[in-house]
Amino acid sequence: MFETKGKLTLYRDELLGSLEGVGHFFTTRYGGVSGLNGNLFNVSFGKEDPKNVAENIRILAAAEGLPFERFTAVRQVHGDTVVRVTEDIAGARFGKPDLLIEADALITDIPLTPLLTTHGDCVPVFICAKNRAVAMVHSGWRGTAANISGKTVEAMDREFGVKPSELTCAIGPGICKKCFEIDGPVYEILRDAFPEDDLFRYDPVRNKYFADLPGAVFLSLTRAGVDPERIGRGAPCTCCRENRDVFFSYRGEKGTNEGLMGAAIWLEKA
Repeated sequence: MFETKGKLTLYRDELLGSLEGVGHFFTTRYGGVSGLNGNLFNVSFGKEDPKNVAENIRILAAAEGLPFERFTAVRQVHGDTVVRVTEDIAGARFGKPDLLIEADALITDIPLTPLLTTHGDCVPVFICAKNRAVAMVHSGWRGTAANISGKTVEAMDREFGVKPSELTCAIGPGICKKCFEIDGPVYEILRDAFPEDDLFRYDPVRNKYFADLPGAVFLSLTRAGVDPERIGRGAPCTCCRENRDVFFSYRGEKGTNEGLMGAAIWLEKA
């Protein structure tokens, strides 16, 4: 579901949004200070002046009633590294702008510490144990093939004693099966990890495959022991043509996109 706050429009999963004690969002294209017209909401430091990114997050923090300096982000590398955010790390890239950590998933049990990942078509995965711990995952095709979501579920158990059966998750906006065209080598990597036929489609005319990345993430979570009924699904595609005015899309804009969306999750006050 979409919610408007001033100039911002945020997407929230209905299942996750029904829980008390945890907040989350996925940003959309407009409402910030980025781009030539100064109205885009970019959260990628690699796309423009970091001052604009920081200002966008300040706008967001004010809209959500969150402390800007507690937003925590990493340099994403399309891997499977899961990092626990402690007080030493909290605020990386924002309150601690010089702190640079490479990872693609963050977990924490510290309240009011939003975990932020950035997305241009890769799938955002929100994971939480009510009032105990949260996790935010950036799952591109490499990370999905490497089971980053499943490894994050394992980290929640290892670090916080949270069992998979206690988790509620949501798969946010990302590229859909209709849009995610891949070549043979990528298909083989994904197929090795996910042999299920319904995740793939082959186009013999173009000699290309299409993969259901959100569906693969769903399988990763259920394989890790998460109850399928406690996984929010059905988020819109970031790449479909009808959503071009809603989201940035690396694929849809052929790499010319002026920004990335942000996904975040946090514990409310303990």
